[in-house]
Amino acid sequence: MQQEPVIILTTAGEAESAVIARALVEEHRAACVNITGVTSFYRWEGEFCQDQEQLLIIKTTRDRADAVMSRIREIHSYELPEMILLPVAGGYPPYLQWIRDEVRQ
Repeated sequence: MQQEPVIILTTAGEAESAVIARALVEEHRAACVNITGVTSFYRWEGEFCQDQEQLLIIKTTRDRADAVMSRIREIHSYELPEMILLPVAGGYPPYLQWIRDEVRQ
């Protein structure tokens, strides 16, 4: 089902995360975006990195996922932004319907 709810995860700096979240919701690409602080450990260009970032938990639908990821790529300052799509296996039906209703083309 193309309108099945999905979650997309991405990380960004504090100021940039709010810009991304606002754009996605205002443009009806996402119904909701939660932002929480995380400490990220990773290797980039051969160097070990540890950074404070914001994790964005983006609620959208499968048919809008490409539009969400495209918009993240336009706004994001990272050369290689994280964008991971997770299926939603279930949930409270009225909430899942709200996501579908809010995310329109």
